[in-house]
Amino acid sequence: MTKPTVTITPRQSYIDEDVTIIISGCNPGEEVSLYAYVTDDESEPFMSKATFITDTKGQVLISKVAPISGNYNEVDVNGIFWSMSHETKKHGHYFTKTTAKELKITIKLEINNEVVDEVLIERYFDKGEVTRTDVNQDGTVGTLYQPIYEGNYQNIILLAGSDGGRLEHSAALLASKGFNVLDLSYFNQSGVPKDLENIPLEYFKSSIELLKKITDNHEKVTLVGYSRGAELALLLASEYDEFNAVVAGAPSAYITSGLRNSIYAPINSWTINGEAKPYLKFRYRPSTMLYFISKWLTKKPVSFKGIWDSSLKTTINEEVRIKAENIKAPVLLLSGTDDEIWPSSLFSEEIKSRLPQTEHFYFENAGHFLSFPYALPNMPSTIYEHVGGGMVMKYGGTQSANANAAKESWPIIVSFLQRHAC
Repeated sequence: MTKPTVTITPRQSYIDEDVTIIISGCNPGEEVSLYAYVTDDESEPFMSKATFITDTKGQVLISKVAPISGNYNEVDVNGIFWSMSHETKKHGHYFTKTTAKELKITIKLEINNEVVDEVLIERYFDKGEVTRTDVNQDGTVGTLYQPIYEGNYQNIILLAGSDGGRLEHSAALLASKGFNVLDLSYFNQSGVPKDLENIPLEYFKSSIELLKKITDNHEKVTLVGYSRGAELALLLASEYDEFNAVVAGAPSAYITSGLRNSIYAPINSWTINGEAKPYLKFRYRPSTMLYFISKWLTKKPVSFKGIWDSSLKTTINEEVRIKAENIKAPVLLLSGTDDEIWPSSLFSEEIKSRLPQTEHFYFENAGHFLSFPYALPNMPSTIYEHVGGGMVMKYGGTQSANANAAKESWPIIVSFLQRHAC
């Protein structure tokens, strides 16, 4: 009798590549389950399960059939990857990825509660086609990824969001497409301020000049920012004519307040020419405060949408609006209609109303983490994060909607960069 097996081709692939998964050697009409296991960069365990019924040949072609139960329920060969959730934490957790080290995923085939086959696969962000250089020069701190082959590659600066986190995996993946990518630190990293407070825009101006010098490419650069990084990218492009393209994921149309210890605080985020940039003040209704307290006490996920609903209904000082109409570079915006951090789709449409040539792709039912550099194809999709003190942050969307948005938006981003960042 043929031994039940799970075959995955290829076993080593880029994270954005599709793989083929076939279960074979089973009895016809038999119930079989696939399990996927992986750990993130903080050694947190994630897993997924999908149960199928074999066909008349005792096979399952994962790309052709939907599971009868498990973590996802649609026909999707990548479902077993993006549907992975934290093994123990209620509501799941944020999948932390900051380095370019490959993901090692263990796939197990189980029949009648017995593991009958096991395969280890590796998903790469870099397969030796890019170089990595630490940058700590003239006040600029970051990590530069460049293609190994000689060429005049376009310079791109990657700007993280409110975590101030490193995005080396995303920088490496983008560099593999033929770009010089600087994952630029600007707070919450060694060598730069701990908090997002009074960060001079001149820091980014000087970082641009340094990047041009290092790469010997003195053309305009491209900005790719996400969330607070998207706010920053749009603000920089409105102040300086230094850019040939801007990609802003889950953006704000307004300058927002700074962060202390990763928490919003009534402080300025940015300065220019030694003067603080005004920011949108939060307005808290009593009902909003009661909502936060009740969610914290019951340990239920918290949405930030209520704060923005209140704050945006008041008269907004024109000084806190990002002057999108001053941006001279092509702009690509990406947003989800179920963003629970801030109304990025609404903000995107406001930006587009001021800069009509802007390209805006919005994704129905997707949340805050829907695209590069925070959401990549075939990586575990994020809806919630345990942020400490018993609080669970709700980012919005569903795993399926967020995963679909990540997969659909990635070629849109690459195509936009190839068209404009050259």
